[in-house]
Amino acid sequence: MLNKKTGLSLAYVLFGALIIIFAYFIDRSESALVFSLFGVMLILSLMLTRSTDEQGVDLPYYWSILLRALLLFSIPGLSDDIYRFIWDGRLIYNGLDPYAALPVDYLDQGIGLNQELYDKLNSQPYFTVYPPLNQLIFFFSVLLNPESEIFSMVFIRLVIFVFELGNIRLIRRLLKHYGLPQKYGLVYALNPVVILELTGNLHFEAILIFFLLQALWYYEQGRLYRSALFFGLSVATKFLPLIFMPLIVRKVGLKNGIYYGLIVLAVLAVNFVPLLDSAIFQGTGESLELYFQKFEFNGSIYYLARWYGFETEGFNIIAKSGKWMAYATLISITLYSFLGKSKRIPENMVWVWALYLLFATTVHPWYTIPLLALSIFSNKRFPYIFTILIFLTYMNYGGGTYHEHLEIVVIEYLLVGILAIYEAFGRSTEKLFFK
Repeated sequence: MLNKKTGLSLAYVLFGALIIIFAYFIDRSESALVFSLFGVMLILSLMLTRSTDEQGVDLPYYWSILLRALLLFSIPGLSDDIYRFIWDGRLIYNGLDPYAALPVDYLDQGIGLNQELYDKLNSQPYFTVYPPLNQLIFFFSVLLNPESEIFSMVFIRLVIFVFELGNIRLIRRLLKHYGLPQKYGLVYALNPVVILELTGNLHFEAILIFFLLQALWYYEQGRLYRSALFFGLSVATKFLPLIFMPLIVRKVGLKNGIYYGLIVLAVLAVNFVPLLDSAIFQGTGESLELYFQKFEFNGSIYYLARWYGFETEGFNIIAKSGKWMAYATLISITLYSFLGKSKRIPENMVWVWALYLLFATTVHPWYTIPLLALSIFSNKRFPYIFTILIFLTYMNYGGGTYHEHLEIVVIEYLLVGILAIYEAFGRSTEKLFFK
């Protein structure tokens, strides 16, 4: 019989081994292997989280950093967004405007802009939607070796890895500030979805979370101007944090809210100034419009609207329902921000982000990670369950051809919805995750 210490040591080592196997040897089309390995990693993550006490909490945090480091030279296997990152970076390297035209218009017009990379793009018919701050990282990733995809991947992964180190540090600092147990942060640090989607698949939510948590830290210190600066940087990474502005206005008051918003606008202006002569606003605007009127993946309320459209009109009414979802998002978030019960700001932010996801036409697994990061500073654990269940949507890619399994969507949102409602009425699920 293994004693507890030996068993935990083996769990740490096995977790690392499975991360390596998953990242370097498994393709998302191999559903049986994907979910078998993921299931074991999830069990190990929960076991290590539940077995950790406050005196020994440093070890799992350090191990979570090592797990991320193990991914350094891997090629993203669950998402192909990286190839658009590299494409945009090569455009800038060749002095071309990534916002001005579609990828096909730049084919073979510079170093690395070849058919091989073009064929890997998942967004060939669309203008780029990535803000200037992201584009700067894309550019640096190709600067020293513009024709090497691996070099660009490693560079971007190092950037995301550094921001993830910052995220773990900020999570621990904020937990201390709120008087919460340090082990709460392990639902993020040891979460296999977070590790695989951010450091593994190179999604920039890692950077968004860092700036958002930094803004939250300065907000709690009463340093609103610095908070606004970092909040602006989070918006410059991805526009989504703007959904928190009504809540911030409520929290800080109208006058301070106006100053806060002006600083955010100033940060965005500084980011966009170098591109004022480009087609950024037209191209990005068209792509964002298409996002709400054409893209659909793993929606909840939107899928009900889509079903209604097929039943009443006989076709997909996304052009209409996409706009309805955008309006519903804006109205529901505004009403909650100003009329909802005022609690500790991270908890309020959890519900705001949850409302956004509720009405979104597209909800990829990495979209739930900021929700998880914010939930650490509350007693809400439905975001954790969300990150786990949404990973099941990779079943859609099984066998190498895309097919959406609506039964997975139903199970996912039904379970998450039940738990969210349960917790909304003040019930606790802490014992499921922590002793």
